[in-house]
Amino acid sequence: MEGGDSFKYLVKVDLDVHNPAANEFKLTVPLGWFNHANAPQRLIIQPDESVAEPEPRSPRILDVFNRVFTTKDWGATVYGPFRQTAPRYIVIHHTANHNPPNDPSKRTEEGAKQLARSIQRSHVKGAGFSDSGHNFLNSTAGVLLEGRHGTLNAILQGKCVQSAHAPGANTSPGIENEGCFGTGPRTGCPGEENAQTLQMTPEQWTSLVELCAGICKSCDIDPDRIRGHRDFFPTECPGQLLYDALPRLRAEVRDRLVKGF
Repeated sequence: MEGGDSFKYLVKVDLDVHNPAANEFKLTVPLGWFNHANAPQRLIIQPDESVAEPEPRSPRILDVFNRVFTTKDWGATVYGPFRQTAPRYIVIHHTANHNPPNDPSKRTEEGAKQLARSIQRSHVKGAGFSDSGHNFLNSTAGVLLEGRHGTLNAILQGKCVQSAHAPGANTSPGIENEGCFGTGPRTGCPGEENAQTLQMTPEQWTSLVELCAGICKSCDIDPDRIRGHRDFFPTECPGQLLYDALPRLRAEVRDRLVKGF
């Protein structure tokens, strides 16, 4: 800007090369403009040095699959490939093993991998299956492992693989949860002493919710289609206590889907 008593221009200069965040602005004016009333002024603009911490990002629904150990990760014997299917349900199971503190995995990552290998051997050599019958395993520590070969890639594509966990629902993913969650003489549970030991650990429950939400999101399955093994076959599985918790599971999964994490 020029003319009269107006300033000519305002230019920004570095105040301190070691502190480039602090800036000095130099004002150039016509010669003789300053007098007693218009004494030179120096304007320093110092930005606020405090930096707002970014809010922690809530995990996206599909992020759960990043922490699923693949069949290769846990050292599975290789079987397959299996044909892909269009899933309609998520089927909840229990392994009918001991619960903590006597759980086979001992709430460790390596223990979960050993359990996955043990189940695969049992399903193939004992039951005559062509691989692990289930699609995912959820340990007492909430460690998630792929079951049947090809499951993880199929789920990420909105599909499943032909499995062997529930007659009438083997085109849909089945989740084995380590432990026994039934009461009464027909549960097949290995003699736990009280109902307290028949509950899921908090970590295991959280992983189950997150995994179900991820599957529902990827495969476009409504949470109301989360079912128990006994809904398809006459069995105690997944145990009365876990079966009774399915409405809560559906509600928590739906809540995650609505919120997006």
